[in-house]
Amino acid sequence: MSLIPEELKKYAAFGIVVIVVMAILVPIGGSYNSLVQKDVTCEQMKANVQTALERRSDLVPNLVATIEGSAIFEHDTLTDVISARGQATKIKEQIASAQTVEELQSSQNELSAVIGRLLLVYEQYPQLQTTTAFKELMAQLTATENQINAERNNYNAAVTDYRVTCRAFPSVVVARIFGFSENKWSMFQVYEGKGEVPVVKFDL
Repeated sequence: MSLIPEELKKYAAFGIVVIVVMAILVPIGGSYNSLVQKDVTCEQMKANVQTALERRSDLVPNLVATIEGSAIFEHDTLTDVISARGQATKIKEQIASAQTVEELQSSQNELSAVIGRLLLVYEQYPQLQTTTAFKELMAQLTATENQINAERNNYNAAVTDYRVTCRAFPSVVVARIFGFSENKWSMFQVYEGKGEVPVVKFDL
């Protein structure tokens, strides 16, 4: 005759099942929550880059207006400057509607080209160096470029963290079950010859 009542055996078996289930579910739940958190972080970091790029495009019309106010240019140069303002407005719309990092990267490269042309005007006309408003805008541009670099680096770090989590065990199993793709988020790249931050050279 058993010393353990039959009901006690049933409770013990049930307890073992609960422990086994919890041992499985707790790591799964933790991995899932971690993946969600890191996925959201990537989204937030991408939005920060987007905001910084929009700020950069906002500076172009102000730069153009300051250059126009100087009234020291040939007609063709002024036409090019005014054209830059229209291009910057179009690019800002592209940035605001961008859904992917690739679209943001493309808009960033286009905006770099526009700003580069304005900086060329700056270098060709030293008179601008004495314009306080233009100097202030150039300082804002430099600060914005630094912010873009910082936000882009933060985003790339978040993507790297997300990808590592997608590959690591046991989160790799959870990622595959719940559809967290390792390649969901692309990294920002800087290609030689385009997309670099324009170098702003001036004496304050």
